[in-house]
Amino acid sequence: MAYNHTHKFLINFYSLLLIFTFIPFSAYADALLSITSGRNEPFVNPDHSGFYDLIVKNMFQRIGIEAKTVLLPSERSLINANTGVDDGNIARIKGIEKKYSNLIMVPEKVIVFDFVAFARNKQLRVKDWKDLEPYNVTFINGWKIFEKKVKYYKSLVRARDPEQLFGLLNNNRVDIALYDRWSGLWWLKQKPEKKYYLQPPIASFDLYLYINKKHKDLVPGLSRALKAMKTDGTYKQIYDQSLNSLLN
Repeated sequence: MAYNHTHKFLINFYSLLLIFTFIPFSAYADALLSITSGRNEPFVNPDHSGFYDLIVKNMFQRIGIEAKTVLLPSERSLINANTGVDDGNIARIKGIEKKYSNLIMVPEKVIVFDFVAFARNKQLRVKDWKDLEPYNVTFINGWKIFEKKVKYYKSLVRARDPEQLFGLLNNNRVDIALYDRWSGLWWLKQKPEKKYYLQPPIASFDLYLYINKKHKDLVPGLSRALKAMKTDGTYKQIYDQSLNSLLN
């Protein structure tokens, strides 16, 4: 009899353990999580074929959850993720949680970003942040890396979006537009009549997916999912399709 009671207790214990193990994920069965981004094409595209579109969709699918990317102004994309209006933000430098305390980093990097300078004058040479000192500079408001690092300049204008960023450069209101490599290359493909010169990267940083703390239980699974994508070739396929194709 004692054996039967012990056996039943163990069955009930493990049943409860299984239930509580899967509760976090079953709670998302009918949910569509929104992951914000401040990056336009080629990262978040209208047809959801951008690099972040596909990375987010695949990562969450692998843990049984549906998610989509939402394009917002850069600063707003962080605020919405931090306040819980949206569920996360992709992709940011390490340490962003010091200011946005409700965000938790998924500790597998999404991408290595090259931050570069674009100029109309091919004679300009910008190799590090201090080289910006003699120039009129612009970058998009909310880009934390530039807000943190750009301390030397003749004048500074914060643009609201890529259209204004390159408009300032095209109209000679600034000498240098700071942007990321892939977004700049995408822009140049759309505007072949505009002649901008890409400078060497000023800096390169690892960028990460951040999740609102209400979803902290998802972090380990998302990290494993992204690692698996890199191992099985899915990540490379997405990278080649959405980013490397810009080199052709």
